[in-house]
Parts: sequence; structure tokens; C-alpha cells
Amino acid sequence: MRKFVSGIAAMVALSGSLGVLGATQAVAQPQGAEAAQAVQAADCVKLVETYTKRFNRYVKVKNSCARTACFSVTVAARRDPEFSIGRNKTQSFAYGGVLWTEASGVKNIDC
Repeated sequence: MRKFVSGIAAMVALSGSLGVLGATQAVAQPQGAEAAQAVQAADCVKLVETYTKRFNRYVKVKNSCARTACFSVTVAARRDPEFSIGRNKTQSFAYGGVLWTEASGVKNIDC
């Protein structure tokens, strides 16, 4: 592994002295659409409120992106349930029964 990494480092240094480094940097960085999607996925879904109704616990979330977003509800000591929400919507989701721990937030995930 060390030989491989040092070989790559030597190749990068050599290509930099030949003037090829600028081209390799452009390929390594995410291009326009990929970078925009990464930024959008970071903050699409926001938690509006958590509440209990009858025998279920609910989260109310808002998707502020122009695409369908996926998220998981963060619940202590439990597997986080995953949901998806349509574009530019506010919607409630039941994530567990009354005996479940209250949700502490939502986490944006890839669909």
C-alpha cells in the first residue's frame, strides 16, 4: 500500500513538472451538475415539528428542493426509519408508536 501511494505521489509530481497537472485537477474536481446535487442533498429536508397523535409519533418535515428527497428520522436506541418526500412539500410521517423515544432530528440521505 505504501509503495502504491508513493508511486502515485511520484507520478503526480512528475506530471506537474510536465504541465499536465492542471488537466488532472480539472478531472478530479466535481463538475457543475455533480457539485450542485451534492449541495442540494445536504439541506433539502428540514424538521418542522415532532408530535404525538393517538398512538403514533409523527415528524412534520419540509422539502425545499425541486426534486424528491430522502431522509431518515433520528431516534435514540432504534434503527432510523427512512422516508422520501416529494419536491417542495411539507408532510407528516408516522415513525413509531407512543412507546418509542421521541425523534431528535432528521438526516438527509441519498435516494
